[in-house]
Amino acid sequence: MAAAAALRIGVIGVSIAGRAAAAGFRAGADVTVYERSGAELQDRGFGIVIPPPLHRELVESGYLDAEMETAPVARRVWLTRETGGRSTRELARQSSPVTPCNWGLLWRSLHTSAGAVRYLRGEPVTSVGTAPDGRAVITTARGEERYDIVVGADGHASRTRQLLAPGLLPEPAGYLVWRGAFPLSAPADHPRELELLRGAWATLGFPGGHGIFYLIPDGSRHPGTGDRLLAYAVYGRPPASPVAGADPGPYVRELAEERFPAAWAEIVGHSTHRTTACHPMADVQVPRAARAPLLLAVCGRGEPA
Repeated sequence: MAAAAALRIGVIGVSIAGRAAAAGFRAGADVTVYERSGAELQDRGFGIVIPPPLHRELVESGYLDAEMETAPVARRVWLTRETGGRSTRELARQSSPVTPCNWGLLWRSLHTSAGAVRYLRGEPVTSVGTAPDGRAVITTARGEERYDIVVGADGHASRTRQLLAPGLLPEPAGYLVWRGAFPLSAPADHPRELELLRGAWATLGFPGGHGIFYLIPDGSRHPGTGDRLLAYAVYGRPPASPVAGADPGPYVRELAEERFPAAWAEIVGHSTHRTTACHPMADVQVPRAARAPLLLAVCGRGEPA
């Protein structure tokens, strides 16, 4: 009797959600991953947080390398700026265990665990559809390929989501998130804040938004060094009169100077960032996440909440 053909699976998007989907289908499936960008992703050094029970489950299941460095902490500290001043006021402390990771390290670990997967980098998907035989069809500039299952990990403009929920579009949330990370040597003149982050992650509230600060592994390809980066995410309203194409960095530094305690504003204002980004945020409520042969994969942007 002839052996059954391997299940053919197409994954659109090669960020964390796409990598996780590829790793999840690794047992006996023929997996192809499409990524529109031709750039390497493994060296992105942003922070991303995994709940400790999920991290343990992923390690025990073999999806994450047990040797992948993390920076777990057990407490959350709530901060704000003292009324009428620039000093820090602590509001509360609570038990809130999290497992902060380096985005690049997590990406590499998922990439390794996925095994023999075909990656088509620089291969934008132009359309997703279904064939008369019920299989999914992915179309790129090189032509069409059919799959038993297609997983859409293709972001806010997801073509897969449009098939599952035609006409459904993300709605702008009215705020942005600025993310950054830099070596601990940069804010070395703030030992009190660094000592706090060695045992906790901090949420700093201000009118109209909040900032999150925590430590992550530095992403070195030489594990076990113990080096750390300070990662942050600042959520706030966009500038009143944004300039198209302008660098968003100066605005978040102005926002921090206006709203944060002096020490935390200086941390955000350091010019020695390893990596920075600004993302517009949107809300979308999908009525369904799957309908054969389509599956929608969703991954957040890494806020430890």
